Amino acid sequence: MSLAPPVVETWSRGEQLRGLLTGWMAWVGKGALAVLDQGLISGSNFLTGILLARWLAPEAYGAYGFAFAIFLLLSLVHQALILEPMSVFGPSQYRNCQREYLGSLLWIHGGLALPTAFVLGTAAWVAHEAARSPGLPGALAGVTFAAPCVLLFWLVRRAFYVKLAPQGAAMGALFYSTVVLGGLWVVYQRGVLSPFSVFLLMGLGALAASGLQLFRLRPTMKPRLGNPSLSAVGHEHWDYGRWVLAAAVASWVPWNIQYALLSASSGMAAAGQLRALLNLTLPVAQGLEPLFLLSLPYASGVYSARGVRGVEGLTRRLTVLFTCAAIAYWAVVVALRKPILLFLYAGKYTEIGSLIPWIALASLFRSAGYGPMVALRAVQSPASTFVACCLSGLFALAVGIPVMRALGVSGAVLSIIASSAVVPVAASLMLHRKTSFARQ
Repeated sequence: MSLAPPVVETWSRGEQLRGLLTGWMAWVGKGALAVLDQGLISGSNFLTGILLARWLAPEAYGAYGFAFAIFLLLSLVHQALILEPMSVFGPSQYRNCQREYLGSLLWIHGGLALPTAFVLGTAAWVAHEAARSPGLPGALAGVTFAAPCVLLFWLVRRAFYVKLAPQGAAMGALFYSTVVLGGLWVVYQRGVLSPFSVFLLMGLGALAASGLQLFRLRPTMKPRLGNPSLSAVGHEHWDYGRWVLAAAVASWVPWNIQYALLSASSGMAAAGQLRALLNLTLPVAQGLEPLFLLSLPYASGVYSARGVRGVEGLTRRLTVLFTCAAIAYWAVVVALRKPILLFLYAGKYTEIGSLIPWIALASLFRSAGYGPMVALRAVQSPASTFVACCLSGLFALAVGIPVMRALGVSGAVLSIIASSAVVPVAASLMLHRKTSFARQ
């Protein structure tokens, strides 16, 4: 389906041209606002991580990194069960009752948030009683408050995309980023900066931004027995998102489980070093994410039109594209790693400089895996992506536990390299098996 407006045959050539230009300019504007929205959120998160690495002690920064990894795991569950199905069902079967549909999703979000907050709060209490790390209980307590608020913010932002109105999401992102970064500067100047205060700022900023956006969206919160009923929405989201959830959770393990393993074997300061190192991978990962999202519908169209042979050729081109983009980024970072570390961390964490080429290798493996992972989704085999991610996660645990005990942060990097290499290999083998059966 074309995104351009229909051209009426009775229009003059000038009128047809103006109509086409108006339609395309509207979509260009929406695309620019969507990029702005994503850039504000990703940029504020990246800048927050860098500032905390400069301002917090390594032990406190390690506690922040550990708690943030837990938040990322929760966000994957939310993404798989609420946000991704919302992008599919909202503009289609619920397009005529979007306010009621959003109300149902808010109830589901609340139903997930309450037990999540209870589990996180219990974890914070256990960490406080164990008293192994002074910053970890506060970090977990902060995530207990921040996670439901930030995930609510993501939900209402996505509602604007369902309505094809990204300007609402961008305004919310601007408000949130301003509150978090401005508040971060204030608490630092007042000498009360801690992992707890950072997560508290994130939660307050997200809650305030969500309130402003919900005022514009005006969801209908009264549950309905008809379409869309709360139970029907819940079942549809679960049926759609369960494989996405399984693969997302499995993909979280190789790049995040090391925080827990490393803090247990080498202490929170080592976890802080790992977090400072992995900060450098965020620009390339976040930069490739939109390309991944754009490649998926295109690959699905190629599979529909040309079958497995078309997908095989496209997979090779996508793999080269993703890998070359990562190489271009890391060539600069590796070559300038000393001044980059000095600029970002103000003289802290210089000891991780020798590990940057190795984490770059892990990032290249991860980027190379995007090609076959896109293809597996395009040929409608989400279970295969789950298997590839599971193999990577199991490899991370099998390698990570012994090498981190022996080598600390270097062992964590070695574990990430090994587990990241598993994904492109496993995904490529399963794609080859799928396409071989399809040709028979």
